[in-house]
Amino acid sequence: MTRTLARLAAGLVLSAAFVTSAAAQETMRISLDTNPSHVRNHAIELFVEKLEEKAGDKLKVEVYPSAQLYRDRDVARALRQGAVEMAVPGTWVLDGAVPSFGLTSLPMFYGLPAEVTLELMDGEIGQKINERAEDRLRVHVLGPWLNLGFSNYYATGAPIKTHADMKNLKIRISGGTANAARVEGFGGVANMIAWPDVPMALSSHVVDAVSSTHESIASAKLWDSGLKHAFEDRQWFGQYVPMVSSAFWDKLDPELQDAITEAWAETVPEERRMAAEAQDAAREKLMSEGMDMTTPTEEQLAEGRRMLMPRQEGLVEEMQIDDELVSLAIEELRERGLLD
Repeated sequence: MTRTLARLAAGLVLSAAFVTSAAAQETMRISLDTNPSHVRNHAIELFVEKLEEKAGDKLKVEVYPSAQLYRDRDVARALRQGAVEMAVPGTWVLDGAVPSFGLTSLPMFYGLPAEVTLELMDGEIGQKINERAEDRLRVHVLGPWLNLGFSNYYATGAPIKTHADMKNLKIRISGGTANAARVEGFGGVANMIAWPDVPMALSSHVVDAVSSTHESIASAKLWDSGLKHAFEDRQWFGQYVPMVSSAFWDKLDPELQDAITEAWAETVPEERRMAAEAQDAAREKLMSEGMDMTTPTEEQLAEGRRMLMPRQEGLVEEMQIDDELVSLAIEELRERGLLD
């Protein structure tokens, strides 16, 4: 009898340990709206691998690509409500909720090298933007942002060799006050068209040109829709922001938080290399399909920046971007000799 009771007691202890272990495992769902072949998705796969090594069985990670859970434009609200644990949306879909994410789309960043944007967003300015996002969206920003790359202009008819060639062109944009102001600043006509409708808009001559990235143009094979020329003017540099819902983050033990943070920090340098390689490969693909490339000189880009700067003050007010951050960015760029 005593031996039987002992066995039962031992069994209860093991069962309790199993239940405790199972209960201790957290599930983190990651929402992405790009397809599995996209560089962002590849980066998240890499992040998950690193995280699983560090967290062991304390965390179960599930990745949902292709907007299976949420589109990026809707995911900020889902994070705030605790309806999903993690997402990595682009700055261009976040500036409606946190206006300061629109900072790098302002005229002062037009034509600047990627390194300049990265230095500022990885530094004090980026940290201040993260703090505003954490407060407003009830999220925790894991660390540095992922890269997408530069937006440029791509045309169907005559090539765009200078900013003057954009006069009266009907140019497709993805939306955004700054994107429209940029087109209009060079004399073009901004036309907001959803990405799935772009091929038809080009083929039917609803628009003459498109604002996008090398990779996006190549993946959609838009040379088949009439695009023949690229004007590599580095309009603005797109990035993705790693956000974890505060409702989820705050209940994690410190060791698990550290594991997630470390895995992310290790992923970022590799993703940025992957993103740059993807854009370079897409550029080569576009040229192999017959698209010609016009790359403005630094002097031409600086002149384009000067043309757009008179619009900046009005944009800042309309977009409600934090004046403190705008002033900090202007100071940094002037110190580098990039602004008059």
